[in-house]
Amino acid sequence: MLDQRLQPVMPYAALVFDCDGTLADTLSANENAWRAALAGWEVELDPAWYRARTGLSGDRLLAELETETGAELDYPAVRAAALDAYQWLIHTVTPHRQVSAIAEAHRGRVPMAVASGGARQAVEETLRVTGLRPLFDAVVTRDDVRHGKPAPDVYLLAARLLDVDPHACVAYEDTDEGVNSALAAGMTVIDVRPSLLGDT
Repeated sequence: MLDQRLQPVMPYAALVFDCDGTLADTLSANENAWRAALAGWEVELDPAWYRARTGLSGDRLLAELETETGAELDYPAVRAAALDAYQWLIHTVTPHRQVSAIAEAHRGRVPMAVASGGARQAVEETLRVTGLRPLFDAVVTRDDVRHGKPAPDVYLLAARLLDVDPHACVAYEDTDEGVNSALAAGMTVIDVRPSLLGDT
Protein backbone atom coordinates (compact mmCIF):
# COMPACT_ATOMS: atom_id res chain seq x y z
CA MET A 1 0.00 0.00 0.00
CA LEU A 2 1.29 3.45 -0.94
CA ASP A 3 2.18 5.78 1.92
CA GLN A 4 -0.42 8.56 1.71
CA ARG A 5 2.08 11.07 3.11
CA LEU A 6 4.07 10.62 -0.09
CA GLN A 7 1.16 10.97 -2.49
CA PRO A 8 1.36 14.19 -4.56
CA VAL A 9 -1.71 16.39 -4.39
CA MET A 10 -3.24 17.69 -7.61
CA PRO A 11 -2.66 19.84 -9.52
CA TYR A 12 0.83 18.84 -10.66
CA ALA A 13 2.38 18.15 -14.05
CA ALA A 14 5.58 16.28 -13.16
CA LEU A 15 7.45 14.55 -10.33
CA VAL A 16 11.14 15.08 -9.58
CA PHE A 17 13.06 12.86 -7.18
CA ASP A 18 16.34 13.21 -5.38
CA CYS A 19 18.36 9.99 -5.63
CA ASP A 20 20.64 9.36 -2.62
CA GLY A 21 18.58 8.85 0.51
CA THR A 22 15.29 9.44 -1.30
CA LEU A 23 14.91 6.88 -4.07
CA ALA A 24 17.76 4.70 -2.81
CA ASP A 25 19.36 3.82 0.50
CA THR A 26 22.92 4.84 -0.29
CA LEU A 27 23.94 6.22 3.11
CA SER A 28 26.30 3.44 4.18
CA ALA A 29 27.83 3.07 0.72
CA ASN A 30 28.49 6.79 0.37
CA GLU A 31 29.82 7.14 3.90
CA ASN A 32 32.20 4.22 3.49
CA ALA A 33 33.31 5.50 0.08
CA TRP A 34 34.17 8.93 1.50
CA ARG A 35 35.88 7.30 4.47
CA ALA A 36 38.05 5.17 2.19
CA ALA A 37 38.90 8.15 -0.01
CA LEU A 38 39.81 10.41 2.89
CA ALA A 39 42.03 7.77 4.47
CA GLY A 40 44.54 8.54 1.73
CA TRP A 41 44.83 12.05 3.19
CA GLU A 42 44.94 10.71 6.74
CA VAL A 43 41.58 12.31 7.53
CA GLU A 44 39.12 10.32 9.64
CA LEU A 45 35.44 10.77 8.78
CA ASP A 46 33.21 11.02 11.84
CA PRO A 47 29.90 9.21 11.12
CA ALA A 48 27.70 11.70 13.00
CA TRP A 49 29.44 14.65 11.35
CA TYR A 50 28.98 13.12 7.89
CA ARG A 51 25.35 12.12 8.41
CA ALA A 52 24.48 15.70 9.35
CA ARG A 53 25.81 16.83 5.95
CA THR A 54 24.59 14.22 3.49
CA GLY A 55 22.73 16.83 1.44
CA LEU A 56 25.87 18.76 0.58
CA SER A 57 27.70 18.51 -2.72
CA GLY A 58 31.09 16.79 -2.61
CA ASP A 59 32.99 20.07 -2.82
CA ARG A 60 30.98 21.69 -0.03
CA LEU A 61 31.44 18.60 2.11
CA LEU A 62 35.21 18.71 1.58
CA ALA A 63 35.32 22.46 2.25
CA GLU A 64 33.58 21.98 5.59
CA LEU A 65 35.88 19.06 6.36
CA GLU A 66 38.93 21.24 5.69
CA THR A 67 37.55 23.88 8.05
CA GLU A 68 36.83 21.24 10.67
CA THR A 69 40.15 19.37 10.49
CA GLY A 70 42.64 21.85 9.06
CA ALA A 71 43.52 19.35 6.34
CA GLU A 72 44.43 20.50 2.83
CA LEU A 73 42.59 18.31 0.35
CA ASP A 74 42.86 17.86 -3.39
CA TYR A 75 39.15 18.02 -4.18
CA PRO A 76 39.18 16.33 -7.62
CA ALA A 77 41.45 13.56 -6.35
CA VAL A 78 39.35 12.89 -3.23
CA ARG A 79 36.13 12.92 -5.27
CA ALA A 80 37.62 10.50 -7.79
CA ALA A 81 38.79 8.17 -5.02
CA ALA A 82 35.34 8.27 -3.39
CA LEU A 83 33.64 7.53 -6.71
CA ASP A 84 35.97 4.59 -7.30
CA ALA A 85 35.26 3.24 -3.81
CA TYR A 86 31.51 3.66 -4.35
CA GLN A 87 31.68 1.34 -7.36
CA TRP A 88 32.98 -1.40 -5.06
CA LEU A 89 30.11 -0.79 -2.62
CA ILE A 90 27.27 -0.41 -5.11
CA HIS A 91 26.03 -3.95 -4.39
CA THR A 92 24.95 -2.76 -0.92
CA VAL A 93 22.53 -0.13 -2.32
CA THR A 94 18.80 -0.87 -2.25
CA PRO A 95 15.69 1.11 -3.24
CA HIS A 96 13.65 2.94 -0.63
CA ARG A 97 10.47 1.04 -1.45
CA GLN A 98 8.11 3.64 0.03
CA VAL A 99 9.42 6.29 -2.38
CA SER A 100 10.19 4.14 -5.40
CA ALA A 101 6.60 2.84 -5.23
CA ILE A 102 5.38 6.39 -5.88
CA ALA A 103 7.55 6.65 -8.98
CA GLU A 104 6.42 3.22 -10.17
CA ALA A 105 2.76 4.15 -9.66
CA HIS A 106 3.18 7.30 -11.79
CA ARG A 107 5.11 5.71 -14.63
CA GLY A 108 3.48 6.72 -17.91
CA ARG A 109 1.06 9.07 -16.14
CA VAL A 110 3.27 12.15 -15.76
CA PRO A 111 6.84 12.96 -16.79
CA MET A 112 9.42 12.23 -14.08
CA ALA A 113 13.05 13.12 -13.49
CA VAL A 114 15.84 12.61 -11.01
CA ALA A 115 17.60 15.73 -9.67
CA SER A 116 20.66 14.71 -7.66
CA GLY A 117 23.55 16.46 -6.00
CA GLY A 118 25.73 13.42 -6.72
CA ALA A 119 28.13 12.68 -9.57
CA ARG A 120 26.52 11.35 -12.77
CA GLN A 121 28.50 8.12 -12.77
CA ALA A 122 27.39 7.24 -9.24
CA VAL A 123 23.77 8.32 -9.77
CA GLU A 124 23.38 6.36 -13.01
CA GLU A 125 24.95 3.29 -11.39
CA THR A 126 22.63 3.61 -8.38
CA LEU A 127 19.56 3.84 -10.60
CA ARG A 128 20.78 0.88 -12.64
CA VAL A 129 21.42 -1.50 -9.73
CA THR A 130 18.11 -0.61 -8.07
CA GLY A 131 16.22 -1.13 -11.34
CA LEU A 132 14.76 2.38 -11.22
CA ARG A 133 16.40 3.99 -14.25
CA PRO A 134 13.61 3.08 -16.75
CA LEU A 135 11.08 5.06 -14.70
CA PHE A 136 12.64 8.43 -15.49
CA ASP A 137 12.56 10.65 -18.56
CA ALA A 138 15.60 12.66 -17.44
CA VAL A 139 18.42 12.45 -14.92
CA VAL A 140 20.15 15.64 -13.75
CA THR A 141 23.25 15.52 -11.55
CA ARG A 142 25.74 17.88 -9.95
CA ASP A 143 27.90 17.43 -13.05
CA ASP A 144 25.26 19.10 -15.23
CA VAL A 145 24.94 22.45 -13.42
CA ARG A 146 27.04 25.31 -12.18
CA HIS A 147 25.85 25.22 -8.56
CA GLY A 148 24.86 22.18 -6.51
CA LYS A 149 22.19 22.00 -3.82
CA PRO A 150 20.96 24.04 -1.95
CA ALA A 151 21.02 26.19 -5.11
CA PRO A 152 18.00 25.44 -7.34
CA ASP A 153 20.00 24.59 -10.48
CA VAL A 154 19.45 20.81 -10.64
CA TYR A 155 15.71 21.19 -10.13
CA LEU A 156 15.38 24.00 -12.66
CA LEU A 157 17.24 21.96 -15.26
CA ALA A 158 15.10 18.90 -14.52
CA ALA A 159 11.93 20.92 -15.12
CA ARG A 160 13.38 22.33 -18.34
CA LEU A 161 14.24 18.84 -19.64
CA LEU A 162 10.72 17.66 -18.82
CA ASP A 163 9.31 20.78 -20.52
CA VAL A 164 7.27 21.58 -17.42
CA ASP A 165 7.03 24.78 -15.38
CA PRO A 166 8.92 24.27 -12.09
CA HIS A 167 5.85 25.51 -10.19
CA ALA A 168 3.92 22.55 -11.60
CA CYS A 169 6.43 20.02 -10.24
CA VAL A 170 6.38 18.05 -7.00
CA ALA A 171 9.85 17.25 -5.65
CA TYR A 172 10.83 14.48 -3.24
CA GLU A 173 13.73 15.10 -0.87
CA ASP A 174 15.42 13.75 2.26
CA THR A 175 17.73 16.58 3.37
CA ASP A 176 17.36 20.21 4.38
CA GLU A 177 19.70 21.26 1.54
CA GLY A 178 17.61 19.36 -0.97
CA VAL A 179 14.33 20.73 0.33
CA ASN A 180 15.72 24.27 0.10
CA SER A 181 16.97 23.58 -3.42
CA ALA A 182 13.56 22.44 -4.66
CA LEU A 183 11.74 25.26 -2.87
CA ALA A 184 14.13 27.79 -4.42
CA ALA A 185 13.20 26.35 -7.82
CA GLY A 186 9.54 27.04 -7.04
CA MET A 187 8.49 23.41 -6.61
CA THR A 188 6.16 21.85 -4.08
CA VAL A 189 8.26 19.60 -1.84
CA ILE A 190 7.46 16.35 -0.08
CA ASP A 191 9.99 15.54 2.64
CA VAL A 192 10.32 11.75 2.66
CA ARG A 193 12.09 11.48 6.00
CA PRO A 194 8.99 10.81 8.14
CA SER A 195 7.98 7.98 5.81
CA LEU A 196 11.43 6.40 5.83
CA LEU A 197 11.74 6.10 9.61
CA GLY A 198 12.25 2.42 10.21
CA ASP A 199 12.29 1.70 6.45
CA THR A 200 14.71 -1.07 5.59
